[in-house]
Amino acid sequence: MKVFKCKICQEGYLGDAPPTHCPFCGAHQQYMIEAEEFELPIYTLTDVSRQNLEEALDLELGNAEFYFCAAAMADNVADATMFKRLAKVESEHASTIVKELKKQSPDISRDRDMCSNMNRDNLMESNQRETNAIVHYTRFLGEATEERIKEIFTSIIEIEKDHLSLTDGRF
Repeated sequence: MKVFKCKICQEGYLGDAPPTHCPFCGAHQQYMIEAEEFELPIYTLTDVSRQNLEEALDLELGNAEFYFCAAAMADNVADATMFKRLAKVESEHASTIVKELKKQSPDISRDRDMCSNMNRDNLMESNQRETNAIVHYTRFLGEATEERIKEIFTSIIEIEKDHLSLTDGRF
């Protein structure tokens, strides 16, 4: 058995091989490396990247809150499970961003007013939220000059596209 570490969220994984996706943040396999090889770069955030990370944090927190609500309101086990997993992944994205901003993690609300009581509406909202995140993160990626920030936004765009595929054609 080996010890792997995600280059994006920095969480560890134990296994004989790296997983296809980080079980915490959803990063694709190329971001899962053997722990001995893990090293965080030292860099200074530009004002633009700091502002973009702050906006990304707000998006991820809002998405996590929405998904926790949608999980509680889902009318079937499969969607409740999907929404809960998405909530945890979005929470991990927020945690990753907080680390880069060097600030404390805010609490994630479990407000039941964040979503609809209709599963179909929540699937549509999920699709819109993921599309919105991809648009924003693509812009943020284009504005980033720091390699670490480029890596984070590249990975999160890939992950949000995976999330988008979960709702395509379901409403």
